[in-house]
Amino acid sequence: MPMIDDVLNLDLSIRLRSNHALEHATLHVLQEKGIAIRLGGISDVGGFWIYGEVSTDVVLEAAQEALSRLVGGENELAVHPNCGTNIVVKGLAAGGLAWVSMLGTRGRVMRKLRRLPLAVVLGLIGYQMARPLGPKLQKQITTNADVEGLVITEVLQHNVYGRTVHRVSTRLVRQS
Repeated sequence: MPMIDDVLNLDLSIRLRSNHALEHATLHVLQEKGIAIRLGGISDVGGFWIYGEVSTDVVLEAAQEALSRLVGGENELAVHPNCGTNIVVKGLAAGGLAWVSMLGTRGRVMRKLRRLPLAVVLGLIGYQMARPLGPKLQKQITTNADVEGLVITEVLQHNVYGRTVHRVSTRLVRQS
């Protein structure tokens, strides 16, 4: 679709999607290294944040390894099972089908109660049907595994309300 491709290829979109891919890859590498604590991340055009009690050296090493592996072609690292994209897609599908089951009830409580089992079943069907869609959307839209030219500029540790948070800053260097 030309319009979607135009948006995905904007400089800001490429930077955001590349950082999102690197965030996911970093989380995969941390998991492979045996970091079993609960971790999370969020990306933006200038890099990404890693939430969790892990040392700065470990985050830096994991991010560098993740970048190297993505550049080396390990594109599957860009897709993460706990990504918010998966949650949103499943929620929209489940909620949408549950909503459809309530069409025509015109606000009548008894009609809604009679349709509640149908709403639950359709919601579960929507949730299950959407499971493979989230990773596909990550791969094609919300991440960009082609991180050639992406450089990690620094990793800084912050303390936010008593929690450890790391800022991984990146820069996209254009090849001439």
